[in-house]
Amino acid sequence: MELHNGEFAINGYKFGCGHNANVNTLNATNIRWRVQDQPNPVGDDILLGRDFMDPQPIKFGLFFKGQTAQEVAQGAAEFANAWAAARDRKPGEVSVLEIGAHGKTYRAYGRARDLDIDDTEIFARLHADGTAVFDRKNGLFYGDPDTGGGGEITLSITPPQARGLVFPVVFPWGTFQGGQRQGIVNNPGLRSTTDVTITIRGTVNRPVVSGDGWEIELDTNLAYDRSVVIDAMNKTVTRDDDVSLAGKLTRKSRLDQIQVPAGASEFKFRGTSVDGSATATIRWGSAHTSLGA
Repeated sequence: MELHNGEFAINGYKFGCGHNANVNTLNATNIRWRVQDQPNPVGDDILLGRDFMDPQPIKFGLFFKGQTAQEVAQGAAEFANAWAAARDRKPGEVSVLEIGAHGKTYRAYGRARDLDIDDTEIFARLHADGTAVFDRKNGLFYGDPDTGGGGEITLSITPPQARGLVFPVVFPWGTFQGGQRQGIVNNPGLRSTTDVTITIRGTVNRPVVSGDGWEIELDTNLAYDRSVVIDAMNKTVTRDDDVSLAGKLTRKSRLDQIQVPAGASEFKFRGTSVDGSATATIRWGSAHTSLGA
């Protein structure tokens, strides 16, 4: 979603600059680590262990304004309804908080949590204050591919080609072979991103999509009118009729390994497509540690 500088959106609901629900303080860039450091039991210094990023919440200072006290109350109510909508989400399902900053849109994934509004001011005054907290799934921000913060590429597949028999014939034999297409892309972020979705559309048997250091293969056949979405961030594999195909992943397929590194990388798509109509669309958002890069 394209947002103006200082404009926000929670699951599509906009607030911030230009809206009755506005933001006066924002604490979004915060880095904390869970570490395995230990004092050296037989000498000086510290034994450094592994570091794990510990996501911190995004905190808002809010104010609501309007031409009348009723407009202030209405603005506060609309914001509260949008903030509370996360309660209807399933376990593991995330909300999307979008932030507009200097011509770019950044996304954070997680859940809207605490909201406090000073309701004593909505009865007669044209201003009311509040605070809100958004808990993050991880400690990174992600770019919006639609506004230049990431990218998208669609790979086709070469149709199987008939090949002549070479004698002596070795059984089992076949007269068709699968095809492969590849594409080189550039990720504008400064670090690898796992905000990746892969959409495969039929007709194709045993489709395989791979990138730098990972490969995803589905042991299934997709008809011409079917598609499947592989969501690396949420670790799901869903057909267009909402049927999970996670059980069709081959043993070497690991959703937690899917990523797009910073800079140039290459994707490949292969499988058997009789009519050559199969496609794989890889879409990703660039990863950032702050709102400034």
